[in-house]
Amino acid sequence: MSVVIFSSVVLLINLLIIFIFIRPNGKQMESMITTMVLTSSTGLSIGFFIWFLFSENHLVATLIAIGSAAFIGMFIGMKFGIKCQVEGFFSGLMASMMGIMLIMMFNVQDSAFLLMVGLAFLCSMTIFSVARQFELPYKLLVILCITVVLVFGLFPKEVIVDHHPKHHSFKNQILLI
Repeated sequence: MSVVIFSSVVLLINLLIIFIFIRPNGKQMESMITTMVLTSSTGLSIGFFIWFLFSENHLVATLIAIGSAAFIGMFIGMKFGIKCQVEGFFSGLMASMMGIMLIMMFNVQDSAFLLMVGLAFLCSMTIFSVARQFELPYKLLVILCITVVLVFGLFPKEVIVDHHPKHHSFKNQILLI
């Protein structure tokens, strides 16, 4: 299984869990913190993930990561009210921007490790939020440990990113005098 397919499956499963199991509890501040935690971890993972898809064009990768994470953050915050929606929008925007800028500084193998850590962090935050929602305090650490071990264990060992050499022509270059 490739890194992109594995990461997209983990992201989709976490988003489904968030949208199905996380419910408003009537406390505005707790809802804002839940929105911020979930959208920040999702945005960070999306920033790491989008880089693998658009590693050749950094601007496109940054814009797609920011737009998709901000939209997902706004959608997550929609359950809790308008303030949480704004919080989710900006938390997703900021986290995806940080994720994409961080991952650009590393080579492919280090980037794959960062993506794996980001996905494990997202799974942990999702499970923590669901466990808090259903008041499962003693089972929380066992579930988190199993999930993190599964993400680290099932992550693809071989990372292949297509890097096509760029062919420059005289028409595409800007000459500075």
